[in-house]
Amino acid sequence: MPKAYWDDGQGKDYREIETQFEDCPSCGSQLVYSAKSKMIQCEHCGYSEETRSERDHIVELELKKAIEKLQHFEPGHMERYGFQCGNCGARFLIERDDVRIKCGFCASDQVNKTAIKENFIQPLGIIPFYISRPEAEASYKEWIQKGWFHPNSLKRESKLHSLHGIYIPFWTFDAQTIAHWSGQAGHYYYVTRRVYVNGKMQTKQVRKIRWVSRSGTLRHFFDDITVSGSDKIERSLVDRILPYRLDEAVNFDARLLLGWESEIYDVEIDAAYEMADQIMDFKLRHMCSGQLGGDTQRGLHVRSQKSEQTFKLLVLPLWISSYKYRGKLYHFMINGQTGRVNGKKPLSWWKITLLILLFLLFAAGLVILRESGLIQI
Repeated sequence: MPKAYWDDGQGKDYREIETQFEDCPSCGSQLVYSAKSKMIQCEHCGYSEETRSERDHIVELELKKAIEKLQHFEPGHMERYGFQCGNCGARFLIERDDVRIKCGFCASDQVNKTAIKENFIQPLGIIPFYISRPEAEASYKEWIQKGWFHPNSLKRESKLHSLHGIYIPFWTFDAQTIAHWSGQAGHYYYVTRRVYVNGKMQTKQVRKIRWVSRSGTLRHFFDDITVSGSDKIERSLVDRILPYRLDEAVNFDARLLLGWESEIYDVEIDAAYEMADQIMDFKLRHMCSGQLGGDTQRGLHVRSQKSEQTFKLLVLPLWISSYKYRGKLYHFMINGQTGRVNGKKPLSWWKITLLILLFLLFAAGLVILRESGLIQI
């Protein structure tokens, strides 16, 4: 993992993110963040305090400068080092990039300030967990019961296997784009034809296509294209629990990590932007297709240019979980802010087979009615 620092060129050096570890002023135990109360609190005596809501550090940074810095950077040596527990004073070895640490002597949660400071690009903002564990479990129970194509016994026999609340790094990208497009729009029209059906002359409507060549220019500003900074979690599942309400992010505060698992990004900014670039190209093509119009299309060509690219790194909450059904493990995820759920479920093949048979019977019925002259298709 790179070991360097980021300066946004505006006088803000994010090496100096303060990671304060406060003891409870009432009993001396360590304060943690509670998703249930949305407050920093002491689980020992019940003391609590409000979280901060400032957003002044959450600014857009220049993408080109960050990628150039990464290309000229020489990573340092990854090593283990001694960590001293801030609660009981015990010392033990940890990996330098471990963010969340549980003391093996007193079981208190700690945050490795070194891992946060030595990360190449620092997180500017964080969305705390809004969804507590009981709420996440309730969302799972509601989700597991949905869907006709799944076994009826799924909701009764599925057993929640694990549920982990984890903070995941996410890149967000902005870009100004201009796209030049050209293609052909096809417009349907119908002509009347006289044809023989079963020896009888009948009138039939035949569909034709009138093709029209068109071209144009589309300008669009992309705001907060979001890409996961972790390659340890399944990206297809993460994409389906988006979006987050990013306007609710607050300045990064490592105290909000206490009591939760967390990751430092392992998808570098250049690789993340390549993914964002593909997302933008896909959306641009869809928008250009909308401008081309027509009932059908062919030969759509899109040439796009992007400028004024910026980025920021945020830390966002995610529940990662799995459940067992008849001996097999299935994974799902829950957005830790909105509660949106997505994951994998077993399929009921007899239900799918039944649907296919019903469709085939319906199609066969239409053919019989058409051949008998009762309907015209």
